[in-house]
Amino acid sequence: MVYEDRKSYLLNMVREETVPAIGCTEPVAVAYAAAVGKKYLNVPMEKMNILVSKNIFKNGKSVIIPNTEEWGLDLAAVLGVVEGNSDDGLLVLKNVNQNSLHTAHRIIDEGRVTVNYLEESPDVYVEVCLAGTNNKVEVILKDSHNHIDKVIVNETIVYEGKSKENKRTSYSVLREMNFKDIREIAEEIPLKDISFIEEGIAMNRKAAENGISGKKGLKLGAALYKLQKDGKIYGDASTKARILTAASADIRMGGGDCPIMTSAGSGNQGLGVILPVMVVAEENDIEKEKLLRAIFLAHVINKYVKIYTGKLSAMCGCSIAAGIGASAGITWMLGGTDEEISGAAQNMLSNLTGMICDGAKETCAFKLSTSAGEAVLSAYLALEDIIVKPNIGIIGSSIEETIKNVGILCKDGLSYADNIIVDIIQ
Repeated sequence: MVYEDRKSYLLNMVREETVPAIGCTEPVAVAYAAAVGKKYLNVPMEKMNILVSKNIFKNGKSVIIPNTEEWGLDLAAVLGVVEGNSDDGLLVLKNVNQNSLHTAHRIIDEGRVTVNYLEESPDVYVEVCLAGTNNKVEVILKDSHNHIDKVIVNETIVYEGKSKENKRTSYSVLREMNFKDIREIAEEIPLKDISFIEEGIAMNRKAAENGISGKKGLKLGAALYKLQKDGKIYGDASTKARILTAASADIRMGGGDCPIMTSAGSGNQGLGVILPVMVVAEENDIEKEKLLRAIFLAHVINKYVKIYTGKLSAMCGCSIAAGIGASAGITWMLGGTDEEISGAAQNMLSNLTGMICDGAKETCAFKLSTSAGEAVLSAYLALEDIIVKPNIGIIGSSIEETIKNVGILCKDGLSYADNIIVDIIQ
């Protein structure tokens, strides 16, 4: 693929997978699929059956649904039918209120909704079947949290989404690139083409500021902020990154009605990519253009890791993907060489690989804040020539080889871990 095509490919990929979302994207994906189904049902819903991948089940089990203080994939799905508008995409639950919540509970209490998970399926997979008088609608969402694959009405396919292969060049193109290729494109892409990244900075900053109030979730961000104000922890860039990402995760995981800009389809990863880079830019008076390019680089590297590890896995994506992107973006932004950019990412993976994902919930704020703080520290260390040696443990001879190793660890080494985690959380 020629250079200009690669540039266009990366730009389209980042644009498609950095979209606003309210709430955790797993229950929201279920609500979105249900809202799509409602549009085709044309009669009152009598029953709804939901089948999801184990990863969707795991992440939707305990996380708070936006505009409620409650959780559950059944509740998310019914709210998608009762109050959701599919045109809102991943903002589908923005209008949920006490009336819609009451109606949803009545439907669930009447035994009209079932939820089960599939033993084998893509990482992101939701199948919602809505039934009414002489009418049945099946909606299949797969591969991406907002990608409707099929809509089937009374056994007839009435909608079939364009596959990722047809919509854009296969992810195999990104696999063929290395960090240097990605860095070169991030440096040369026209600034006007990545101006949309500003919206994500403003959106995620606002979420962090709202989270500092300490009204939602674990309230970790507010507690860390108080510790910093009291002089019990130092207010350096690493700590500030920890505070802001924790606060934004608090409000997101705690059901706050606050949009988040995602990265690679994940809200927490959007926070983990954007906020640490933003903090370091402000600490070092970095100009806006360099900040936008650094975040673009971080978004791409986050996705680069995910094509090896999977969109959802048994390992925390904030630590092994978003944190890697942030550390690389920070290092480049501060003038780091290719060796130092790769070294910062190697430092991160030698440190945080193995952090498990045991479902989306309030305690994600801990993992996200750790990843954000370590992303800053790993970058600063790489710039001081503190870089882990190659070919030790899972660390390969290059950052690309290490990421492949982490992918093998996620997909083969931890292939049964999700089964155990699902058994435990049930």
